[in-house]
Amino acid sequence: MQCIRERGQDQDDSRVACAMTLGVGWTLAAGAVLAAATHTAALAQGLGEGAIRTAENLQRQLNFEDAQMRKAFFAGAPMSERLAIDYGGTFRYAFNLIDQTNGIGQYLQQFDLRVFTDIELDGAHRFYGRLRFLYDDWDFIGPSFNAQRDEGWQNPVAELYWYQFDLAGLIESQTGQKPDYNFNAKMGRQYVIWAQGGALSDYMYAGLFELSWRDIKATVLIGETAGADTVDWDLSRPGYDSNTERLYYGCKVEYSGITGHRPFAYILAQKDLNAGQVSDLPVGIGGYPTSFNYNSTYLGLGATGALSAELVYRAEFMYEYGTTLSDPLSHSGGLVPVPQQDVNISALAGFGGVTWLARDASDTRLDFQIVAGSGSSARLDSGNTFGGIAPNSLDTSFNSLGYVNTGLVLSPDFANLLCPSVGASTTPFPGGGALRTMRLGITAFAFARLNTDAPLSFSTVPGGSNFVGSEIDFSVEWRFLSDMDLNLRYGMFLPNMEVFFPGQTELQDLLYAGITYAF
Repeated sequence: MQCIRERGQDQDDSRVACAMTLGVGWTLAAGAVLAAATHTAALAQGLGEGAIRTAENLQRQLNFEDAQMRKAFFAGAPMSERLAIDYGGTFRYAFNLIDQTNGIGQYLQQFDLRVFTDIELDGAHRFYGRLRFLYDDWDFIGPSFNAQRDEGWQNPVAELYWYQFDLAGLIESQTGQKPDYNFNAKMGRQYVIWAQGGALSDYMYAGLFELSWRDIKATVLIGETAGADTVDWDLSRPGYDSNTERLYYGCKVEYSGITGHRPFAYILAQKDLNAGQVSDLPVGIGGYPTSFNYNSTYLGLGATGALSAELVYRAEFMYEYGTTLSDPLSHSGGLVPVPQQDVNISALAGFGGVTWLARDASDTRLDFQIVAGSGSSARLDSGNTFGGIAPNSLDTSFNSLGYVNTGLVLSPDFANLLCPSVGASTTPFPGGGALRTMRLGITAFAFARLNTDAPLSFSTVPGGSNFVGSEIDFSVEWRFLSDMDLNLRYGMFLPNMEVFFPGQTELQDLLYAGITYAF
């Protein structure tokens, strides 16, 4: 048995991988190929062109013999000798201090146990499963809100479980030759990041199907959001944070034939499975009947790649269209109920970033990013149905279940936002000692409204300044023992007092401290 310690699927997840070795015959064959490759490199340097041809012929022969041995081995080997098994887990204790401007201090302690297994057969069949036992303990200073759903044990326990099939892996394990085409299917409860994550980044019950040929890869997605783990953009809908059912289906095409660049394009449709839900809003005061139905499609273009050895980039541009239901109240004055109407959506959003890699011993990096999205002055709230788009209007407010880093504290969505940011990270003591694995980071954000009369994803006063405020986030990550990680994060948002209502003009900050043990 051979055991290898490696990073897991999450940043705080360390894994112990235990893989069954393939046997003496396969080990000797791999050693022979490695030795031959080393020897042929020496021949090529010292003996000229004729020796190079000889070495190439030898390499072809060794490759052929290796493929035959691999095929014979897998044909006759029992399953127990063709399995690779990962298993392990992590336990994390985390403390959160959230200081808001309305006099509420929120303290959250989290006890988070995760156990997983990862099983692979023949390089083609893979199953991954992870259970999560999460307990939240809230405490408050000042007026508290009803946190019964967020207190205690959290659901679901079965966090991730999926099966993956890789056709190229199967062919390579049987023949030793990797084809220039592939079919890959991944199905189950998984975390889906579509393209760069702007249109969709969420837990889903989904199938991802990839078909590739040479430099072209097409990916098809069909799946439904995992309701208990999804926070909807429509916060006026009952169950927005515990029962969000949206169906997604789409296709993405990537091209890798340009050295150093990978452009992509996609179409992604979203159907509201909560459509038809009706509720009297505001809740508890005999409000106005409100129906919900938001259906959207996202067209995306983007690319990732490198501008030089030191500069890497990412970019994604999105256009959203579809229909939603209008506000049940008139926006022309007074709380006058009006029939809801189907309203067309036409919205834009995008982001781009460049990272400079110093390529030094400290792995120093500088990162610049800009995020922007359109908003609508015909809305009272950027994403809600109740208090949303006025009747007989065009909805230009961009909404999605995507994610892009816009800070720890304010963390606004795309709608009506302009957010440039600059960050840096480094390992200050790379030479050795106890601090060699400590990494420090800092990121500064600026927030602005593109339209001063349109809402953001948080409350602001209409009119006045475009500038909303600024934020600085700090991070410390330190693996102080082989199986122990310390993670510290602190962010503070400094609001522009002109654009916030009274009682919301003070500094807001968040402190996170977590320690993780991997086993």
